Amino acid sequence: MIDQALFGCTSDGRTVTLFTLSAGSVRIQVMDFGATLVRVLSPDAAGTVADIALGFDRLEGYLDNPACYGGTIGPSANRIDRAEVPMGDRIFHLPKNDGPDVANNLHTDLECGLHKRIWNADVDEAANTVRFTCRLTDGELGLPGNRTFTATYTLSEIAGGAALTLTHGCETDAPTYVNMTNHSYFNLGGIGSGSALNAAVTIPAASYLPVREDSVSPREVQPVAGTPFDFRAPKRLGADIETADEQLRRGRGYDHCLCVDGYALGSAPRPALTAHDDRSGRTLEIDITAPGAHLYTGNWLDDRNAKDGISFGPRDGFAFEPEFYPDNVHHADWAHPVCTPNAPYLQRIIYRFTTCP
Repeated sequence: MIDQALFGCTSDGRTVTLFTLSAGSVRIQVMDFGATLVRVLSPDAAGTVADIALGFDRLEGYLDNPACYGGTIGPSANRIDRAEVPMGDRIFHLPKNDGPDVANNLHTDLECGLHKRIWNADVDEAANTVRFTCRLTDGELGLPGNRTFTATYTLSEIAGGAALTLTHGCETDAPTYVNMTNHSYFNLGGIGSGSALNAAVTIPAASYLPVREDSVSPREVQPVAGTPFDFRAPKRLGADIETADEQLRRGRGYDHCLCVDGYALGSAPRPALTAHDDRSGRTLEIDITAPGAHLYTGNWLDDRNAKDGISFGPRDGFAFEPEFYPDNVHHADWAHPVCTPNAPYLQRIIYRFTTCP
């Protein structure tokens, strides 16, 4: 059974609903504000259940939420140079909201993007699924097309835990640009357990995207070999984070897109990350269909009394955001999200939460 409960009300009186899905020993909570993942309740090796997803326990925190905890980001995730999206013979303009000179765009619109809207929700009890829908009119948020966005959460029991399948979609009546992601942060020791950097992480990515001083990805793909960005063999997330590396300096840690091996248009989800916490015995595996994923070690987190009375600071959680490469609109040789009336946008993320005794 999918439980539904009032999570709060917006300043204009609209109600926000929290949905609880259960499978085996794992429960997740999602809400219709921002199609947001609010909690992941998972047992450790001793059977003690803890929340491993950073966020807030009241709606008011999400109304601001500069860290974008758990939110569905779109239509455009990550950074776009000059806040310009060229399409055909036109240039579409997004809000300038990021960078030292505030000349670039981050996550479309930090005040009115998809993560700040109330979505319609449809519950499918038999499939253990909640499907959220949000509509934008032509030109809304700076991009063309009357668009219908979907974020579908399905929780299934698997050996040792549960799998959460998150499917992002968009249908449009005109060609448009879409690059959605989910912005959840995880700490496998449980929120409030300290740094998330103790997790041993494996990411099958032979290359990554360096960033400029303003955090935009230039037209450059670099091999990870010999750099702190090499996670092809398991290593602690924090093992190299204090290395004297120019890219780490620019991000205050990891804040970069990794080019996950094996991308092919229309292919099934492929392994992108495995993280294991020895202290708790929890393991997180993430499979994706997108070309890459942005690894962010929460370097700027600063939320007092955020959830369950716990405060979050830098590196108390890490985000792994599947996406088409940042600023791909300015790089013709990179894969581009396809969304036209005849080719809807569809991407999938699978999160597996398990425990090793």
